[in-house]
Amino acid sequence: MLPDHPLTASDAAIPFSLVPTLTSAEVERLRTAFATRTMAASTRRALLGDGRLFVSWCGQTRHQAMPASRETVDAFLAAAAADGRSAATLRRYRSSLAWWHAAGGFANPCAGSAVAVPVPAPTLTDAAMAALLAFMDVAQRGYAPATLRATEADARRFAAWCGQQRLSWLPADPETVRRYIREIGKARKPTTVARYLASIALLHRAAGHENPCRHWRVDLERRGHARLPHGQRRQAAALTDAVLAPILDRLDPEQPGRPKPLKPIDLRDRALLLVGRDTLARADELVALRWDDLHPVDLALNPDAQPGEATIRIRRSKTDQEGQGAEAWLSAETVAALTAWRAVAPRWPADPGDEGPHTREGAFLFCHLSRSGAGERMSPAAVRRVVERRTGEANPLAVGFSGHSLRVGAAQDLLAAGVDLPGLMQAGRWSSPVMPARYTERLRATRGAVAKVRRGKDGRKPL
Repeated sequence: MLPDHPLTASDAAIPFSLVPTLTSAEVERLRTAFATRTMAASTRRALLGDGRLFVSWCGQTRHQAMPASRETVDAFLAAAAADGRSAATLRRYRSSLAWWHAAGGFANPCAGSAVAVPVPAPTLTDAAMAALLAFMDVAQRGYAPATLRATEADARRFAAWCGQQRLSWLPADPETVRRYIREIGKARKPTTVARYLASIALLHRAAGHENPCRHWRVDLERRGHARLPHGQRRQAAALTDAVLAPILDRLDPEQPGRPKPLKPIDLRDRALLLVGRDTLARADELVALRWDDLHPVDLALNPDAQPGEATIRIRRSKTDQEGQGAEAWLSAETVAALTAWRAVAPRWPADPGDEGPHTREGAFLFCHLSRSGAGERMSPAAVRRVVERRTGEANPLAVGFSGHSLRVGAAQDLLAAGVDLPGLMQAGRWSSPVMPARYTERLRATRGAVAKVRRGKDGRKPL
């Protein structure tokens, strides 16, 4: 039977503040993450209520609340189901517990992959452990959060496998790493295996141990795995101007003969697609754009500019981890779409999490909209869903589109318009020509030397 623990709005303490297994630093980390994270008021209430319910249940059943084991979470969810909680509520409980554990820097006890398996203790000396802890402290500031999450997940996966084989994972023997590649490589692509090896190597260097991934046995195993057939390389379908035009027409508020006015989500999606087209922004860059960084173009300083154009600053990107930022141009059509969206975008309380009058404009260009409420910032996954939904509405047979389709399509449009590879790299903020060349390889093949010569011999005008 689950305890009846109602949520009290006056209680400002986080649910896990009195859990005896947590240090004061870990409690403060949870409190800071909860206070500073941007989220809807309903989400904040759900996290507090679900967390308190879980802590109260753990206290009654003598389970450890944080970090919780998967068995504890399974028992809690089973008790909730027996108490009549719906499937949607159980999913929310899982999501809330995963959020609290991630905020505290703990493994997700709700995951079903090897990442959730407890990591065997490394066989390190005191000096090596001290070096590893010092590295992790510095890495929090020196590496991107996504890199740290990938490294932790890779390490847990490798450690779990070693635990099953009764082998040491840190330090690991080269033969252990070689066997690991051979066993997991059957279901992994070469790029994924290369990332696993990079994570293993990073942890060994951080602990002051010799890198086992540089051994010739490991290198040969990696090469052998790369030579195996792994299927054709997949690339997101290109959302070019030709594909995008009918989608934008469907979402144009000025379209004549429209039977009913557009909804706010339609105006948001149109603005999102246009901004993605103009900026070649990645999904995580799109959702991080802010209204404060949008500035109209000064026509006096730019005689070639058209009225209504603007620039927006991309503060940080995959190739700009230090946050130097870059300016991107927006067309007058895009700025008009942003203006129409801004007029109907939700407003928020003056203080985040407050229940006062909604008078504050959201900080980010694009917010989350759903039937259950609004969130002040979209997620990168939401960009993918927008692209998939809008392309599917325009063409029910459309497949292969994702959040990266805008970037791929814009790159192909620029090359078709005569932009060379350096110019394409500058427009998309690429630090290497590898990816833009891959995105446009089919189009470049039709403009290559062989195509030009053969067309000339056939009496056709070369491109």
